[in-house]
Amino acid sequence: MNLSTLLRVELPFVLTAAVATASDKAPPTYQNGSVQGWDIRVDTNDSGNGRRAKVYELRGSDLVYKLDYCGAFQAGKFGIRRAVECRVDGERLYIRHDGDKEYKCKIEGTKAAGAAPAAP
Repeated sequence: MNLSTLLRVELPFVLTAAVATASDKAPPTYQNGSVQGWDIRVDTNDSGNGRRAKVYELRGSDLVYKLDYCGAFQAGKFGIRRAVECRVDGERLYIRHDGDKEYKCKIEGTKAAGAAPAAP
């Protein structure tokens, strides 16, 4: 079988399999949560310069998450006690906004939702 014949026979099968695989992916499942508060953390580098970072606390259904590096979310788009839809994927938590967009946040830590705050 030459290359031209092989492409005519095999290529439609490969494309159909790729489309079927992409459409089989389930949409992400979100949980309800709320922004509980935030703290300012100062990260210092080797030269002693500091970066002020807002670290948010978000209460999910089972866990409370400490979040940082949330992009526009950190610009003050959400107030305290604001209800949000979120999902966790590995070390990231995604907060849904504007229907199909997400803020991607880094999870700095977690604790059980019913746990008392850690002592300073």
